[in-house]
Amino acid sequence: MYFKKEIGSKMQDRLEEVLSAVNGLGQCAHDIELYPLLRRIFLRLQTTSFIFSTFQLNANGHAAGYRFLVGCNPEWIQIYQHRHWYSNDPYLQYARFNASPALGSSIQLSSAGQREMHATARQYGFRSNLVVPAHSRLTSLVGMLHVANDVEIEEGGEQRLFEWQALFRAISMSLLDVRVAAQRSSLVAKFELDERDLSALRLVLDGEPAQVVAKSLGLSVASIYTMYSKINDKMGVNRINEAVRLAQQHDLL
Repeated sequence: MYFKKEIGSKMQDRLEEVLSAVNGLGQCAHDIELYPLLRRIFLRLQTTSFIFSTFQLNANGHAAGYRFLVGCNPEWIQIYQHRHWYSNDPYLQYARFNASPALGSSIQLSSAGQREMHATARQYGFRSNLVVPAHSRLTSLVGMLHVANDVEIEEGGEQRLFEWQALFRAISMSLLDVRVAAQRSSLVAKFELDERDLSALRLVLDGEPAQVVAKSLGLSVASIYTMYSKINDKMGVNRINEAVRLAQQHDLL
């Protein structure tokens, strides 16, 4: 009985440490801060490899702007990127259209290129896999946490991963939130927009005329048109409606 209590206590301590680290993810501003927390989390969850991927969906539904936060053998990600496997990655394709976690074995490999990618990944420790998508209504950025271990499926490798799928979902969403916030901050700085500029763009997005925008911001109508002109210059467009569309595309509103 004492032995069982001791085991239970150790598991509880491990879970509390993991939850504390997960809660800390949201306080990170960039990948450099995220990485040591993630390594601690996945070490405790006996997950030997992870990759967090994001990509942007444009108005036509095409994916672009792939970014990767990598916690696996660096040689694997070099091969993956060199061969542009991200453009045909079945796991990324799954994440694009689905929100629920999925075992790697449940995702069909439909081409020779995908089968080659899968076979190569196995050589670098990706024996059992779990795919955890991350979606938000507030952004066109899609995230996917891919976690893996070097245990064969038949020996319970996938089952070990799936037991923690609720935690992996929380991690995936936290990572997407951090990536969205970092992207937004970078683009706001790039376009040199301040909070008043963004407020004006949001009001224009809502269809409000200049008179209402002026009243909301405590400015004259003439000042609002001057603001529109400055915003257009900052964003390299000719009309305020074009500035709004550009801000929407970059998830600034």
